[in-house]
Amino acid sequence: MLHEALYILHVLGMAAIIVTSLYLVAGNITNNDTRKKLSLVLMSSAHTQLLTGFALFFLLLSEVNHMKIGIKMLLAIEVAVIATLYRRSAVGAAPPKQIYALITLVSSIAATAIAFLLK
Repeated sequence: MLHEALYILHVLGMAAIIVTSLYLVAGNITNNDTRKKLSLVLMSSAHTQLLTGFALFFLLLSEVNHMKIGIKMLLAIEVAVIATLYRRSAVGAAPPKQIYALITLVSSIAATAIAFLLK
């Protein structure tokens, strides 16, 4: 039961990261309030993804491909850090750098591809 709940949260977190970062990259957002709200969703999703990933790893410690999980964890940490940087810059007066959202999008797609394509 715990494993399934964590897995669902993990997948929903990744979906939220991809959708939100895609919207931030592709959408022309001029409203600062919208950008702030989306950056909060992005950061919260990235942190949820990271925490649920760690929890799933420790639940299934003996049954996982450690190299695959290590690469995914590095990407998840990167996504969480970049999303946090994007959030911090979105709260400021100047608009945040779009490269943060683009790096988050590319890294999260890479982590998803590793998760589903490698055994």
